[in-house]
Amino acid sequence: MNFAEYARQIRSIGREVNPETLQATRALLTPLASPLDPAEVKVARDVQYSANERCRMDIFTPAAGFDPKRPILVFVHGGGFIAGDKHTEGSPFYSNIGAWAVRNGCNGITMTYRLAPNYQWPSGIDDIHHLIRFIRHEGTEHGLDSDCIFLMGQSAGAAHAASYVAHPELYAPFGHGLSGLILLSGLYNFTSMPIGPLERSYIGDDFTLYEARSSLGGLLASNLPMMVTVAENDPPLFEQQGLELLTAYQRKHQHLPHFVYAMGQNHLSVAMALGIEGDLIGPQLKNFIDEYSRYR
Repeated sequence: MNFAEYARQIRSIGREVNPETLQATRALLTPLASPLDPAEVKVARDVQYSANERCRMDIFTPAAGFDPKRPILVFVHGGGFIAGDKHTEGSPFYSNIGAWAVRNGCNGITMTYRLAPNYQWPSGIDDIHHLIRFIRHEGTEHGLDSDCIFLMGQSAGAAHAASYVAHPELYAPFGHGLSGLILLSGLYNFTSMPIGPLERSYIGDDFTLYEARSSLGGLLASNLPMMVTVAENDPPLFEQQGLELLTAYQRKHQHLPHFVYAMGQNHLSVAMALGIEGDLIGPQLKNFIDEYSRYR
């Protein structure tokens, strides 16, 4: 399937995010994803990084042997704050991201985290912090170097990743420990968007706290290199949130962060399509990592 036909089929699925569009997107992407080759990529599944049963990660390294002198790409999945996982048996998602990392000169981690409504803000920040600390203290046992970590999240995962960078006071005196931040179609300002039951399940019912729990201000105050994406077929809400972040960033810094408009993708496919033929995000992501990696 050429990319023009792929983009046409993605557009035909529509811009909404619901079980039907998720199923249709998975059905389209699954046969296009490259199979995980154990001769190329070694995977350590379900490594605990904290005590809660949801706090698990899959670690992707070269099958030829540990090479710690690689950046680490950590991926935080989406799911509306209440669902999602790093891997489902029989599905290529999101192992495609860990495999992409290894094939492009990185080590990869895909993580799960605690979910709302049982765990609310700032549980996502806390879980990412625990994972980064795990890499710092125990990463060498898995062939990982904690000195060069890129954090990437999609949708609710992007909201968690952004919040982690934006709220360093929650894990002070430790720093964020990152070399770069990649945000795929996230939410950044809870005060400028309609709050539905999914968002409320995580950020709570007290509207007076929404500004403080948003990530926009903290992202603007950070000098961490940032890559922001908006998908062509994102729902309008995610377009608006992405544009608000880009506009505010440009006003403060007088330049845009690294920005990618994901042509031919929808809200769900932008992460699932990483590594397929014709993917537009992958080359831009590699360029971003190469530019800010300590190993360049």
